[in-house]
Amino acid sequence: MISMSLPAPSFNDGRGLYPERLSVTVPRGFPAVVKQAAEAEKVSVAEFVRRAVAHRVSMATDGEKA
Repeated sequence: MISMSLPAPSFNDGRGLYPERLSVTVPRGFPAVVKQAAEAEKVSVAEFVRRAVAHRVSMATDGEKA
């Protein structure tokens, strides 16, 4: 997977780097698949999902610019 970094907030409100939550529903068994993929990349599930979503968002926004 492509490594992407999200910009750190320009202020510190005490809630860490990523204070916002995003909730999704997935098929049964999918969390285990994501966990396995994250472990293969030696990152947390949260970081794996952040990278995957950021990658897809960047692909979608790059397509709009063309």
